[in-house]
Amino acid sequence: MVVKTTASAIQKENFKTSFAEIIKNNTKLKDQYSIQFFETAQKSNYGFTGRDGKSLNILSSLSLEETEKYKALKSSWQS
Repeated sequence: MVVKTTASAIQKENFKTSFAEIIKNNTKLKDQYSIQFFETAQKSNYGFTGRDGKSLNILSSLSLEETEKYKALKSSWQS
């Protein structure tokens, strides 16, 4: 049996807050994105959307330091 792990509303809000803190000095991303959360068969997941409504690849806009912080957030946000 596969255990489904979904994120709570608090975990989702903490993710948004933590991500905003990571990119607070990034002019390419600051106020230019939204985060959509969705449930898959096994866990909660998320995607980034730009102001134009299209999917946004944030990694290309992150500095090395921001990328490291984002990777840590990504791996721990549901724990």
